Amino acid sequence: MIDLLADFYQSGNFVQMETIARSLLVAIPDDIVALQFLGLSLYLMGRKESAYRAFRRGAVNAAAPAATTIEPAAAISYREATKPGTALADGWDKISRILRSLGLHKPARSALAAARAARRLGGG
Repeated sequence: MIDLLADFYQSGNFVQMETIARSLLVAIPDDIVALQFLGLSLYLMGRKESAYRAFRRGAVNAAAPAATTIEPAAAISYREATKPGTALADGWDKISRILRSLGLHKPARSALAAARAARRLGGG
């Protein structure tokens, strides 16, 4: 699913990106990657209020300690979305800028760190 997010982001198909993000949320409720890229897709389609709600929900979830059995799946999702060389690096960077403009500074720093991790080639 992460690869599909990347493909649709790169092709500018934000409707499909939204669909994939929402599908991920059905499988992994409150998944940070899905929430951030849902917010990005909504923002890029001009649905800024809905985007803000998704980004805000992601920020709240990132701050709360995970105490469910879903957490391992969410951790795997995040690891895949930030692995070195992933096609989502530019998306993370854009998310960081949007979050910063919305005043969500801590999640913006996390998204920027994800962008940097994704840009690292060869894992180091």
